[in-house]
Amino acid sequence: MKIFKLISFTMIILLVISCEDNLTELDNIGTQTADDYFNDPENALAGLNSCYAALQDDEYFIYGDILSDDAIKGGSSLFDWADRQYLKDFNANSGNAASEGIWSLMYTGIVRSNEVINAIPNATFDEDLKSRIIGEAKFLRAYFYLRLVSLYGGVPLITGDLSVDDLAVPRSTEKDVFDLIKSDLDESISVLPEKNEYALSDLGRVTKGAAQMLKVRALMQETAFANNEVLASSTDYNVDLNAVWNEVFSLTSEIINSGQYALANNFATIFEEEGENNVESVFEVQHKQTNNEWGESVGNTTIVQMGNRDDWGWCFNLPTDALYNTYLTTDPRLFNTIYGQEFGILYGIPQTWDKQLWTLEDDSTKDFVSSCRLNRKYALAKEDRASNHNNQDVNKRLMRYAEVLLAHAEAAYYVGQEGVARNTINLIRSRAENSTMPLGSKEGQTNNYSYDALSGAKVPAITSTGEDLLLDIWKERRMELAMEGIRYFDIIRTGRLELLPNESNYRSHDGLLPIPVGDVNAFEIAQNKGY
Repeated sequence: MKIFKLISFTMIILLVISCEDNLTELDNIGTQTADDYFNDPENALAGLNSCYAALQDDEYFIYGDILSDDAIKGGSSLFDWADRQYLKDFNANSGNAASEGIWSLMYTGIVRSNEVINAIPNATFDEDLKSRIIGEAKFLRAYFYLRLVSLYGGVPLITGDLSVDDLAVPRSTEKDVFDLIKSDLDESISVLPEKNEYALSDLGRVTKGAAQMLKVRALMQETAFANNEVLASSTDYNVDLNAVWNEVFSLTSEIINSGQYALANNFATIFEEEGENNVESVFEVQHKQTNNEWGESVGNTTIVQMGNRDDWGWCFNLPTDALYNTYLTTDPRLFNTIYGQEFGILYGIPQTWDKQLWTLEDDSTKDFVSSCRLNRKYALAKEDRASNHNNQDVNKRLMRYAEVLLAHAEAAYYVGQEGVARNTINLIRSRAENSTMPLGSKEGQTNNYSYDALSGAKVPAITSTGEDLLLDIWKERRMELAMEGIRYFDIIRTGRLELLPNESNYRSHDGLLPIPVGDVNAFEIAQNKGY
């Protein structure tokens, strides 16, 4: 049984509960305090489920893929959801709807998480369950803040319950935000169960391994302040790279040695229904199709956005030539990551591309794509597409064991264990070579789809040393994790700014997105450079 957000607190309810003591000194007859509400374990779990909701609505691909060199925006034209293009080009204004969307969504998750974190200690039910609930909420708060600090820099740190008399919160430093993230995750790691210690009814909840891996991500992103000259020069954040990489190596070693995870045998299965919550899954966002077409929903709202406009979908997040050409044509991952004019069979049906051809001719896109392509990882067969197209029953794979191994390999390189780095990378490459073409790759299959072999599949082992090995590790991350919302953050943390589609605009804005003008004005928040 998956976890879904059975109860979603509105901001009004949260503020009423949070601010109640500030509104009056008289007893509020008939009003339930936060402590009263969360003293019931069912209510506490329902409140916690509402914290997971912000993950369900996160359009991760805008920030991780479209802002990078792996994808162009797409859509029906340059002006379709143009705010996404403005973000990609780093020429957005402070009224940009896409930037406002992620900012508001992350803070909604933070406010909800704070309510759980601050109220549960006063509850009188089972102490182990209380600790687990707080651990899950702290993981989620850390996730939301990591997304914010990576995109906006130092942001207002809100950990308590805001009152109506004190809504102006100044921006904290990047170091302060990362310190909270790491502290929250340390506490989560200390109390959360391993993956196999949860009951089936709790499938999808945060585990110890997920908390360890999110801390790995945070530590690796922290290295941006040493490697990225724009971020390094615009902040006073000093990062001890040796300490960071030693901790990443230690954490990934613990995950590997836990025995909780393994690589799936066939890469092609990971993003099919059978791959949901599989042995490789460290953490994924649970989705279920429901009847509501728009607004908050437990269904996945991003799948249709990446579908073929000639068939079913809106044609966003289109893979670039640069990504396509990174793969060997003998690597099965190419065909399981990208489908398009080079290979256009989707669940037995040849695809057409008439509504995407504009990308090959428009001045804004033609230098990045020479063929029409789409993201195969989240493609759906006709019979699996829910009638409410904006509401699909497909989980988002947020962290995979392959990413653990890739982080371990990179850390091994930095701590002087090149042999470990090569061996770890080659585990992933061996799995790739022994994988198949995607499900339904043969034309004419309309049911009983099969996984068919790629003739001549070959993904040679890595034998490089020194800096070439580091470049191979980065390249492997790109191929293995492509179109999973990670590439942009990898570019930023490693300081390879020349790979960005518009490096000069990135530099002129200190590498940060605009903070929504409404919050800048209402809460007296200092705006980022150039906005």
